[in-house]
Amino acid sequence: MPSYKLIKSYDAGGDITKEWFVHYHFLIPKELQKPNGKKYERFKVYNTINSIHNKKERLQQLRFVKDSIKELLEAGFNPFQEFSYADNSQHEKYNICNCIDEYLIFAKASLKKNTYKPYEDRLNLFKRYLTEQAIDYKRIDQVTKDNIFEFVTTFKTNRKWSNKTYNHYLQAIHTMLQFFLDNKDGYVKENVCSKIKRLGVQKKGNLPFNNVLFKKTLDYLKENNPNLYQFSRFIYYSCMRPDAELRLLRVGDIDLHRRLIQVPSENSKRNKTQYIPIDDEFLNILLRMNLDRFSKYDYVFSIVGTPGEKPVYESYFRKQFIPVKKALDINNGETLYSFKHTRCIHLVEDGEKLHNIIKLTRHKTLAELMDYLKDMGVILGDEVRLKSRSI
Repeated sequence: MPSYKLIKSYDAGGDITKEWFVHYHFLIPKELQKPNGKKYERFKVYNTINSIHNKKERLQQLRFVKDSIKELLEAGFNPFQEFSYADNSQHEKYNICNCIDEYLIFAKASLKKNTYKPYEDRLNLFKRYLTEQAIDYKRIDQVTKDNIFEFVTTFKTNRKWSNKTYNHYLQAIHTMLQFFLDNKDGYVKENVCSKIKRLGVQKKGNLPFNNVLFKKTLDYLKENNPNLYQFSRFIYYSCMRPDAELRLLRVGDIDLHRRLIQVPSENSKRNKTQYIPIDDEFLNILLRMNLDRFSKYDYVFSIVGTPGEKPVYESYFRKQFIPVKKALDINNGETLYSFKHTRCIHLVEDGEKLHNIIKLTRHKTLAELMDYLKDMGVILGDEVRLKSRSI
């Protein structure tokens, strides 16, 4: 009696909205067979297939999975031995690829879209690697430190990952494993990823504009791109994050009477509604915009150039800033964030109290603000006058 049979693939008639899979039948060990019961157990494999939403690519992946399963079975693979079915009848839920999918469902519901997307991309790449290495059959507790290390080192070489990217992928896998360790019984006994050493990353620091370049950039924007000029001034005066916060700012978030801008919890970095003070200069800019003419639900920076129903897409202004950098020969790493960094330096130079700066930057503690300023070369404390010899 053959140990396996009927290796087939199912593509739902080409409908990519339905589940595709590969299935096969494997002979049940005698010790697990029931009297007058079935001789073969049917196994269905759909890992890495249904996450692909392009029909042609999904067909390719379906064929790849089918060929991989056939190769494994011909080499003597026994799913009962690998998954210890006699000890664990719920083997499917412990499969590493299924566990990644389960974690991503949890993460999607609990994380912001911009935070979730990198986790999805990184963990799906890890799933693809497991399939290509024919080890996607493993339970989550069977994934070893070597498996993870070989994954990140292979891709670091092949894709020329930076140390920072290498660490990001390790962190994604670590977070997924820790989720099961902290919240689920019987999945993993330890987080093997925590034993893999992270690579050193050189911190470049926050780059503000110097005073000459600051004025030069604003003058250029005012003359050549008024919309980006206005967006940059908002960054400067509000210290809001360009993509995650400012581009999603609504007219109703601006309270001119109380002189506050509200950053809703779904946009703020700390998942908590925060408020930003409006100073006199910023107030004058806002008053000239006549925002009372628009709906409170309108986005201040919309795709039509004035407040409107749809916000600009992510990186819209960042892309517009690229030709500005070329035109002004800005090559030291200054970005739109530099307007925020420059604002903080100007406040310190103008003698503003640190607790007022914290209200604007929304740092949690004074120590956080001090570290942030230090990254920009601002050293606060007693003035030091050293006596030096001329040499």
